[in-house]
Amino acid sequence: MRTRHGLLFLSALSLVTACGDDGPGADADTDASSQGTSATSGTTGSSETTASSDTDADTDTDTEGEVPVDPVNLDIDEYPYETLSEYNFFRGELADLIPNDGVIPYTVAAPLWADAAEKGRYFVIPEGSSIGFTEQNEWDFPTGSVFIKHFYFDQDRGEAEDLRVVETRLLVLEADGNWQSYGYIWNDEQTEADQTKAGADVYIDYLDEAGDPQSQLYLVPDQNVCESCHQRDDQTLILGPTTRQMNTTWDIGGEGEVNQIEWLVDNGFFGGDVPAAAELPALANPAGDASVDARARAYLHGNCAHCHRPGGAGGSSGLKFAVWVEDPAEYGVCKLPAAAGPGAGGRSYDIVPGSPEMSILPYRMASEDPEVKMPELPSLLADDFGVELIEEWITQLPGDPCE
Repeated sequence: MRTRHGLLFLSALSLVTACGDDGPGADADTDASSQGTSATSGTTGSSETTASSDTDADTDTDTEGEVPVDPVNLDIDEYPYETLSEYNFFRGELADLIPNDGVIPYTVAAPLWADAAEKGRYFVIPEGSSIGFTEQNEWDFPTGSVFIKHFYFDQDRGEAEDLRVVETRLLVLEADGNWQSYGYIWNDEQTEADQTKAGADVYIDYLDEAGDPQSQLYLVPDQNVCESCHQRDDQTLILGPTTRQMNTTWDIGGEGEVNQIEWLVDNGFFGGDVPAAAELPALANPAGDASVDARARAYLHGNCAHCHRPGGAGGSSGLKFAVWVEDPAEYGVCKLPAAAGPGAGGRSYDIVPGSPEMSILPYRMASEDPEVKMPELPSLLADDFGVELIEEWITQLPGDPCE
């Protein structure tokens, strides 16, 4: 049995523990005291100085000189590899997911629901490069940057934990400015992940909280599905690394919390000046203690705004779920649906203030009917937490009845 601590145990030069999202997914974390500059490509670690991530060297070596480590392979002209291990993103046993030098774990404030999958997120940028900062849109990453995201499930959802990694997705920034997606499916032995373009249907057997055996169908999306969610104005983009999503903190093995943006600034990842994190916009944790409005808007931003915005796949609906949208009519209050049919469920407006039972939005979120449900792809299961949050938010929305 592999536990959460074992699966997400993170190290570059020294040992770092992991913690999860308070929301629907879990993310791997990193230590604020390690070094990582645009000249040395950041690395996780504790109090020790980080070694340079030299992608031109044949091998790298731990500070104690015990274990030779192959450097991360960032020769994107050779991508994709047939197996995940060929990239050298992780050292040691692949299933332990111990990031190699230069591979940075991160989290997001409002994670995307993915059929109860937990997630581990990482990125790596080429040595000698830096990130361009923006307050609202996606950060400007250098060509050759790679984002890595694991999806895994707890096979024992009682007191014990037995985690199974199902898939890993890569996004690689190519010279044309588009992010190319590659998917990998893990074998049953948890020793390797093989590339897939077609995706797969995977059945997850697990014990529920009462100890009873259950089974869940999980869809590993094909390459086209991945790109459809990441496209806007016919360009494939990265979604998570934005100021609002990254402007959050995490606990590091009981040593206290650190703000991600501050850590990246302190370790030289940005190519210019960045305002103090306290002066920057941030999303609320949807499962945190902020106001219902802040948490619901953050949830919609993280789960819906990548499609429901101008240029996105759901742009034709007229709904705009980005958190900076201020006009209630634009995010659905008393808005007529763009198309009628079963998706409306006999309801007339996307959001009816004070009446979630009359609102199309929570109706579609709660549905598992392929003709009705939102999001359309690739999830199969409704997010009960998200539905309840949006219903609570609609209940307390001010406004006159829709006419």
